[in-house]
Amino acid sequence: MEVRKFPVKELGLLGCTNMGTPLLTLMASFPNIVKRVQHWGEEIKKARYLIEQMKRIKDTKQLGIKPKQHTLINMETPGFYSVSESHKRRGFFLYNELKERKIVGIQAGLTKHFKFNTYGLSWDQIRYVANAFQEIAQKYGLTII
Repeated sequence: MEVRKFPVKELGLLGCTNMGTPLLTLMASFPNIVKRVQHWGEEIKKARYLIEQMKRIKDTKQLGIKPKQHTLINMETPGFYSVSESHKRRGFFLYNELKERKIVGIQAGLTKHFKFNTYGLSWDQIRYVANAFQEIAQKYGLTII
């Protein structure tokens, strides 16, 4: 009887490569996580500022827990949605407007509800994003409070 050999087989990493690799990745990234949480309060201030500026666009509101405790933000924007219903680009108009202003990250085609993350943005970038949303709103006749 012949013994089977697997000379090219990957060795198990902590028992299983599928489970071990993410664990090692997390371990390797831990120093960055420690740095990230040291500045968490500042990141939350930026997120809250952007939310307040976005809420100046009539009927726009933040979904989820208030006050915001994280940088991942879920917004409801019925004003942009109403614009999308009559715009020739439909839901893609907001994506295109933001892209023209070199802002990316919001999923193309979404105008009624969308998510974005502010983590790592500078204050200048946060203000730029806030101004961009307000400019787009003004361009399409939405009320800024």
